[in-house]
Amino acid sequence: MAIVIYILAGLSILLAIGGLAAYSQTKHVGLLLSSIVSIAFSVLAVALVHWWPLVVGFGLNWGLRLLGLDPGARR
Repeated sequence: MAIVIYILAGLSILLAIGGLAAYSQTKHVGLLLSSIVSIAFSVLAVALVHWWPLVVGFGLNWGLRLLGLDPGARR
């Protein structure tokens, strides 16, 4: 189970780094917040070697999306 947590956390960190790169171009606050949440909870999942930080981070990112901080599709 630990290897699955490491893989999911690693993928989440990679996607969050992509979000930070997108933030540097668009300056959309939602991208910055989402990336920080993803990185923080992924690092917590690796440190604790448990699955719940990944679920909580996903839930917080979903909440940010519901609040309208999702940038949407590029036009």
